[in-house]
Amino acid sequence: MVDISETPGLPDLIKTAYRTGGASVPIVIFTDPTIAGNFGRFDYPAMKSQQYGEIFKSARDRIRKAQKEGKFLDGGKAKVMIKVEGTQVETWKSAAGTEIKARLVGVEDDTIYLFELDGGKSIRATAAQLDKTSVAKARKMAGLRE
Repeated sequence: MVDISETPGLPDLIKTAYRTGGASVPIVIFTDPTIAGNFGRFDYPAMKSQQYGEIFKSARDRIRKAQKEGKFLDGGKAKVMIKVEGTQVETWKSAAGTEIKARLVGVEDDTIYLFELDGGKSIRATAAQLDKTSVAKARKMAGLRE
């Protein structure tokens, strides 16, 4: 939320998004952490239906594409990816207790676990989303300390 009196102090990308939104409130702006790229701007009329999964889909798709292409600026920190090869399908358990059968294929930035299901679909999970046993098993398979 931005108070109208604070508008002059905003980064140019945010000022432009605010002005082009007709100054309606609320406005949701999807940007990278450096505020260098605008991946979507949504104002009250666009969000009235409250079907946010559909409303924000285009912005999510643009962010994912930029991440894959290495164009999503994250403040200069390079991602560290540990690829895990030759793993078998295992049972992995979420913190909520649900199970999936998948192969661990990598660990990103020591905090995100990448899995591949039999059909080729990829799943990303944080340590908080997995139970402690699954986290310990994944870290061991990736050669990381617990």
